Amino acid sequence: MPTNQSIEIIRSKEAKRRYDFLVNDICIASVDYPKRFAKMAMLKNSNGQWTIARKGWFKHVLEIASDQSPYTKWSLPQNWRAKTTIRTEDNRLFTFQRKSFWKCSWYWVNEKEEKVIEIKSNKWPSKKRGTIMLLNAADMALLFLAQIGWFIVLNEQDDAAVAVAASV
Repeated sequence: MPTNQSIEIIRSKEAKRRYDFLVNDICIASVDYPKRFAKMAMLKNSNGQWTIARKGWFKHVLEIASDQSPYTKWSLPQNWRAKTTIRTEDNRLFTFQRKSFWKCSWYWVNEKEEKVIEIKSNKWPSKKRGTIMLLNAADMALLFLAQIGWFIVLNEQDDAAVAVAASV
């Protein structure tokens, strides 16, 4: 029987562009941007560390590389709605998509179109940046997908902020 787990995302006190994933005030993972304006981050959790970067100007591609053995690398194309598909190491297929245009929530679905992760972002930049609901807390691959999803959400919000600033 799957169990739900809620993860709170907060902006770290130590670094301006680091987001910690907390469960009962214990940090279980983080997404850390080493450079302020780069579309690159370090994903860290108990299973290891990865580098993720968004590349491409018109057609965006996410490149994920592990920093430890086994040295795996993914190249994930995104469509214009930031819909992304990844096949994990255990050969499961997951798709990341936005819930609706007007809502600040996204989700990962599996091959059967069942929601496995839901990500909600807070609209204003505050200390508490968002929440993630893992619908099967025992699956550690879902935490890695949640980190990738948070990276995509932050990129979409940065792109939207730039578009608004350019139109003013």
